[in-house]
Amino acid sequence: MTSPSSDTNNNLIIQENQTFSIENFQIEVLLYLGQLSANIHYFQVNISSTDIDTSPSKLGLLRVGSTGGGLHRELQLREILGDYKMIAGLIAHTTVDSLIINLPSSSIPNSETPEKQQDNTETTTEDIEDESHTSNSLETDSEYLEDEYYPEIEINSDDSPSKFILISDFPEDTKTLETWLKTEHSLEESLSVTSQVCQFFRYVHERHWCFISIEPKLVQVGTPSQFFDLTSAYPVGETLLSGLQGNYCASELTYDQNPIHESMSSYTVGALLYHFIHKQPLSLHQTIDIEINPIPRIYQILKICLSPIPEERFPLSQLLSILLETRQVIRTPKIQWNIASQSTVGLSTSRLQNEDNYGIRQQQLSDLETMILGVVADGMGGMSQGEIASKLAVKTVLEEPIPPEFKTVEQRNEWLMSLFKKANEIISKNVKDGGTTLSLVLAIAQKLMIAHVGDSRIYLLRQGEISQLSEDHSLVAMLVASGEITAAESLEHPDRNVLTKSLGSKRRLSDGYVQNLRRTTQDLSITLENGDILLLCSDGVWDLVPQDELTEIFNGNQDLKSAVDKTIERVLERGASDNATLLALQCRMEK
Repeated sequence: MTSPSSDTNNNLIIQENQTFSIENFQIEVLLYLGQLSANIHYFQVNISSTDIDTSPSKLGLLRVGSTGGGLHRELQLREILGDYKMIAGLIAHTTVDSLIINLPSSSIPNSETPEKQQDNTETTTEDIEDESHTSNSLETDSEYLEDEYYPEIEINSDDSPSKFILISDFPEDTKTLETWLKTEHSLEESLSVTSQVCQFFRYVHERHWCFISIEPKLVQVGTPSQFFDLTSAYPVGETLLSGLQGNYCASELTYDQNPIHESMSSYTVGALLYHFIHKQPLSLHQTIDIEINPIPRIYQILKICLSPIPEERFPLSQLLSILLETRQVIRTPKIQWNIASQSTVGLSTSRLQNEDNYGIRQQQLSDLETMILGVVADGMGGMSQGEIASKLAVKTVLEEPIPPEFKTVEQRNEWLMSLFKKANEIISKNVKDGGTTLSLVLAIAQKLMIAHVGDSRIYLLRQGEISQLSEDHSLVAMLVASGEITAAESLEHPDRNVLTKSLGSKRRLSDGYVQNLRRTTQDLSITLENGDILLLCSDGVWDLVPQDELTEIFNGNQDLKSAVDKTIERVLERGASDNATLLALQCRMEK
């Protein structure tokens, strides 16, 4: 590794406007940033390559500190983390035997006149790693100094002869966490950034290290966010030699002799979220009675994370899960369902009983998931057998309990198939010479699924267009599919009411007997959109009111109930030779 350039006394001089070389890079010091971490000096620099035909110069972050301090820990942790994407890579790093840091007078607290500072350097300058330092008049070209005074700190002691110099890219100012905290963001966005920080802390803790603070100006928000400084991370169990305070430091760190623990990282995550929510960081005096805005879930997270009792705080894995779940709750639209329905026995003198049945079941499965289940059944068979069959089918669907494993679309599809099998068994045992169609929609949050047997229909009305989600299990549908008759001919075909599938017609249902969405789409579920309308109807409706008219009616009526009533009116106006049932469900989404 190439040694940095030195002065005639073999001391590397670091000060604003000074240029020196490390490896294949030329470093121009632009600005002193201060001691952002204990006993480590931070500079903004300009980096250019000494190679020919290379990329142009760029801004960089230069840090200088003892080989036994925070930079040493950072290098250890970087070796453990490897090329983990949430840490900004190093451009170069080296060690030097001695160096002099000349600080601008504006960076020194209680600065006096140059003459007085020169006589009293030890009380006005900051040292590195608490080592001894000397003050000398800086002899350098006036073009660097002009009228400013730069007290110098010589780094060359017996107990720690070498110092680390680390150089990395400089975080983009507009993307830093510091800038992000000053601008307005939604709660969902704030939770997203907090979750990324928590994810990084958990990853580090899994490797037996803990972050106990955070420096917002050295974190760049993005996908993923990146940390440019790791000096606030310590091995688990290490005990600090002195107390530590900060807006993101756990209260117990104020006192020494506290071993580094995971709960300290949880506190830092909570303190960051507090800053997001309250538009200001926690006061150093707020340790017990912290005032927290009464936002459900957020209040509980902050109350537990910021507890003065470390044992009460969340483990990082649990905290990450809660943050992600809370973000999902907030970003998931609240769905309200508008429901309208009507069923008529019709006008046929041979149909004095309504063999159609229908029903709705709504249930809150979790904070995230509202379930709605709509079902229509069209019974068939003499002596009221059709009415009994359809009633049994609807009752089975509406009363069957939700299974414990009900998270994936596969599990939900399996449950829907089991409903049809159970309904079929009940009808087969209790109804002689009778059966029923059964059409069902299941919507959980924004995910829609269907299950269907028979010739009742399920339509989706979206943005003024209608599509049929179910398929007709009838003889004429088979004839149309095979090309033997046209769709127009099917409307007048004498066997148009002959079914090829129904519940109760056979003891056991074979695999594939019940239709799901994969028959008309590629997936088991589709995502609902705001304003979607689902229509479930028996053939007594769609046989007399075709799709284009349904589209016209529901697009032309703002009120769902009015649209349903108008549809049934048209059925009656056109003779209503069959029972007719229409169930309409419209979803409204609000964030």
